[in-house]
Amino acid sequence: MSDEHRRQSRRFTIVILVLVAGVLALATALSRRVFEQRRPEMPAGLSPVPPLTPETDARLFRVTALQGEVEALQKGQWYVVRPGHLLSTRDVIRTKPRARAVLRRGSVELELRDNMDLRLDDLEKETARVGLLRGGRVSASVTDQADSVEITARHTKTASVGAARFVVSMSASGKVSVAASEGAARFAAKGKEVLVSSGNVSTAMPEEAPSDPEPMPQEILLSVVWPEDDRLGAQARVKGKAQSSSRINVNGLETEVRADGTFQAFVPLKIGKNRVQVDAEDIAGRSKSVEKIVTRAAPAPALEPTNQELWNP
Repeated sequence: MSDEHRRQSRRFTIVILVLVAGVLALATALSRRVFEQRRPEMPAGLSPVPPLTPETDARLFRVTALQGEVEALQKGQWYVVRPGHLLSTRDVIRTKPRARAVLRRGSVELELRDNMDLRLDDLEKETARVGLLRGGRVSASVTDQADSVEITARHTKTASVGAARFVVSMSASGKVSVAASEGAARFAAKGKEVLVSSGNVSTAMPEEAPSDPEPMPQEILLSVVWPEDDRLGAQARVKGKAQSSSRINVNGLETEVRADGTFQAFVPLKIGKNRVQVDAEDIAGRSKSVEKIVTRAAPAPALEPTNQELWNP
């Protein structure tokens, strides 16, 4: 190939590289525009329907504190929430990972933990009814006997009894637990209602009635049975026991806790050392973590057959 042909080939290659880089830059810009577009700010004091009046204002929940990223769905539009915003009937508030929000209406205060959706179903003069749509834990506090709050979660309903402080927790599978720290709450599902008084907890497994309330333990319960290194394969089975109302994560993945408190998870393993961590959080918000390094041995090398005679005369 002549020098002129080599120069033309290099120029052609450079042009192709420039075009490819331009296409990639354009694709990246479009991707960011589509997937990283920020939610618009919610208009401060956004008025619900009917128009805001002193009477309706007293029935609405106001956002009083925030931590992290929180959004609200109003009139079909998601907004970024800021302290002071008002939430009306049928609005949905969503907390992102590591976010929290506090809502207040009169003497009723709701604290929303991270990774959950809460819908404001009905805001009557004396009773606020809300629905826990997705995961997480919501704490409710009522200080005035004249006020009350009802929280629905899947097939269950929990209502305050006078002045009370209680927690409703729902797992990804639909297990719902209720615990009271002050006063009492009525917890109902599948035709059964129990009174959860201060210091007690009750759990309703998916599509089942609530259990009889029992005292909360003084310390969070968590015991784990680790797999043995000499029996490890491509995955290890981790078993344990906790309180049925607790939430368990094994290496970051939520693991269902059965009604008797037992749980198990299968963890994929690579050859060599593997860290396995079990995190427990009870309905009171207390947490405990344990971990262990398990070692998966490399498989023995396969022996290849040979036709060579082992003994030669």
